[in-house]
Amino acid sequence: MGMDKETTNTDLQSTASELPRLDSDYNAESTTRVASLPNLLQGVAKATKALLTNSDSLRDSFASRSTAINEALAILGQATAAHRVSVCEYHPHPVTGELALSCRFEWVQSGITPQQNNPLLQNLSQSKFDLQAWYQHLTAGYSFIAIASNLSPPQRQFLESLQVKSILLVPIPVESKIWGFIGFSDCYHEREWSQDEEAALTTIAVTLGSILAYRQMSDVLYSERQQAQVQLAESEERFRLMVEGSEQVFFYFYDNDYIFQYISPSVHAVLGYAPEELVGNIYELVFHESSQRLADDLIGKRVETYAIQARHQDGRLIVLEIAESAIITNGQFVGIQGFARDITNRHQALEQLKAIAKRDRLLRGMAERIRTSLDLQTILDTTVAEVREFLQADRVFIIDANIRGSNSGVIAESVAGNFRSMREWTNCENHAKAIQSYFANKNIDVINDTNKIDVPAAIAQDFIDFQIRAIVSVPIVVADELYGLLVAHQCSQAREWNTDEIGLLEKLSTPVAIAIQQAKLYEELQRLNASLEQQVEERTQELRQKYTELEELQNIKDEFLQAFSHDLRTPIMGILLVMKNLHSLSNGKSATISLAVLERVIQSCDRQLQLIESLLEAHSSDVKGLTIQQVPLSLHTFSQAIVKDLEPLLVKNQATITNQIAVNLPLVAADPLHLRRVFENLIANALNHNPPELSLTLNAVVGNEMVCCTIADNGVGIDRDLCEQLFDRYIRGSRSRATGIGLGLYLCRQIITAHGGQIGVISQPGAGAQFWFTLPLAN
Repeated sequence: MGMDKETTNTDLQSTASELPRLDSDYNAESTTRVASLPNLLQGVAKATKALLTNSDSLRDSFASRSTAINEALAILGQATAAHRVSVCEYHPHPVTGELALSCRFEWVQSGITPQQNNPLLQNLSQSKFDLQAWYQHLTAGYSFIAIASNLSPPQRQFLESLQVKSILLVPIPVESKIWGFIGFSDCYHEREWSQDEEAALTTIAVTLGSILAYRQMSDVLYSERQQAQVQLAESEERFRLMVEGSEQVFFYFYDNDYIFQYISPSVHAVLGYAPEELVGNIYELVFHESSQRLADDLIGKRVETYAIQARHQDGRLIVLEIAESAIITNGQFVGIQGFARDITNRHQALEQLKAIAKRDRLLRGMAERIRTSLDLQTILDTTVAEVREFLQADRVFIIDANIRGSNSGVIAESVAGNFRSMREWTNCENHAKAIQSYFANKNIDVINDTNKIDVPAAIAQDFIDFQIRAIVSVPIVVADELYGLLVAHQCSQAREWNTDEIGLLEKLSTPVAIAIQQAKLYEELQRLNASLEQQVEERTQELRQKYTELEELQNIKDEFLQAFSHDLRTPIMGILLVMKNLHSLSNGKSATISLAVLERVIQSCDRQLQLIESLLEAHSSDVKGLTIQQVPLSLHTFSQAIVKDLEPLLVKNQATITNQIAVNLPLVAADPLHLRRVFENLIANALNHNPPELSLTLNAVVGNEMVCCTIADNGVGIDRDLCEQLFDRYIRGSRSRATGIGLGLYLCRQIITAHGGQIGVISQPGAGAQFWFTLPLAN
């Protein structure tokens, strides 16, 4: 495909000067030029827009697309910080026929010597500088990145002649083949091109390939239309010469019998008959039966000209243009005279021009729908309907060849009302394999009469069931893989499909594939957007959760400080009041302290010490962990001693304890000192958080190599929500009759966890509470 060679670097520089500047990470004194990814993507987006938004009419497409490519190169040059951006095409050498390349477009930075008009870059044979490896690399679908100094001597010589230090060549695919490449050159530095630059520039190369593919299709349509117009002009010229040379057939006949009385010798050239063969015969001898009624209606009336089908002597049907007038003698109608000329060629040219124009509208309409719409189903439904109307076929549909089972795989269909829909067809495994096998090489299947071919019995039955008499099947290739088929059926009768009809279907398969690929990309984009929205929602929920946790921690901290300050203030205030009372009674002399007062002071100091030790112990267990010394221990004996030591506390609270721990219970491995704290904290917690006369029950059972100990009471119970966080630090029960800082149960959990066990509580308001914990058996 030829490209514009008249684009100058001055034009490109002018274009570039009108564009917004795209910044890149570039230091003039550095040996590295790196395009920042956001600016590169912005440049690729602007270049893509420049390629897609220009006029694409058949008459203006050449100039507009050249301008679009020039503008895109200027944008890419700035976005990549390259010194030169060029578009080169691979093509056969005009003399030798071997593979060659030519520079079609170029943009250079100010101060860089343009090379587009360099004779070296026009029809350059790939064997001259050992450039075949570049072509093979690009044909395989990979970009070619190289520093000139690292290449072979011939290749290095070639780049040095162009003042190039580093290159990035991105292949331009057109209809699954490599048309050429976009080259990005650094003329001053041995630049290392990044993968992000390569990936982004591959996208614009694909877009440019699509533009070139569409241009090829448009050029073909334009050429065909021009050719048809030339044929029409030639036909009209022949018609003029025929008239001027009296080559029309002159005829007349008398009365109303329409029997030829005279016919000129030129009839032989037009209809193949000698004049004497027609004179004396009725006009129906040469008029085709489809035109006889029209002739009967028009003959003798005031009609300047009309066209009619006539039968040539050799059986061919030709189109005659008739110009006639009535013969009037003495005011009476006596006959008809006229001229007939052969306009078959003009008629065929007109019909062909109409067909080309209609096909052009069809292709352009589909291209416009693909460009402006992302509704794939509407695009496909409209396409099959318009194709069926254009071909005058009975059924046109698109099938997804990858669908199996009861689903027919038909994704769009237009069918005449008196024929079955192919959606009722079952695409069984054998059919699917046959389709994949036959169309793997992208063959076009044409059957003019299904009754005259040998096919497997199942397919023959399909022909009968769906009244299929003629078929054209064109593969739809998406990303170089067979996606499905565009199929046209004639059901009423056999049909000789002509090359124009087959070519139309083949051309339509490309925009259909583009629409399908575009829809897949859009679906992927929607999926990514949905995933991103979900991630944002999840992160938002996490932040909300963290904020809620922070609020809870703030509340716990406030409660802890309030409780801790209250518990410290109470004994200090008691001691201070006693001391002030003694001081006021002493009158400056020594005072005697009673035993009761001394005991109160000691209790207050012990209370302060316990609070401080609990706080320090909780902090130490978090930072250093608990150190335990596990020894074999009898829970029955151990618990009996604890109950005995707690008798004063039980008497004070009018409480009772029933110890049901069996004497013969297996020994546990536990640290006596720490385990004692667990029992004491749990029993003291029950006494402090319940009214007097509480009943407590101790028990223990063996299961799963562990001993489960329980301390149950018949108290007021605990809310279920509070049970789940009761063992957290600084959590205090709302039912408390005594003060505390919420560390007792937290330390119990730390101790039991250090033993390798677990701890918890089972309770509900009004039903008492049962605290439990597990300890390992002693080996």
